[in-house]
Amino acid sequence: MTMLGDLAAAMKAIISQRLLPNIAGTRSAAVEIMLNTKLVAELIEKGDFSGIQEAMAKSMAEGSQTFEEDIARLITTGVVDRKEGLAFADSPTNLMWRLQNDFGTHAKAPATVDDHDDEPTFTEITLDLNH
Repeated sequence: MTMLGDLAAAMKAIISQRLLPNIAGTRSAAVEIMLNTKLVAELIEKGDFSGIQEAMAKSMAEGSQTFEEDIARLITTGVVDRKEGLAFADSPTNLMWRLQNDFGTHAKAPATVDDHDDEPTFTEITLDLNH
């Protein structure tokens, strides 16, 4: 197996964040999440990294999201203003489209918490960006 093949087989997800100036004068994280679907694994194995962004945008994998999706959420909830959101977007055009085409109807439903007390959760973790 090649190095790209090993990467495609071993990777579960890639999570990246950008800290955007928010309306409160601090910063808020916009998060991009790419889950390793079969299509993403095939693109990595072929070395077609330019196709990964498009695959993410079209992904139906629950839990995946682009920066534009999360920045649109931050803008529509009043956390970040539109000008700052557009400045930090990978594709300002796609972000504007999302905002103008009723982003709320395209938002993914939030994950629900199951009644599995024996499984680990991360709900008690908070992120302090002031230190």
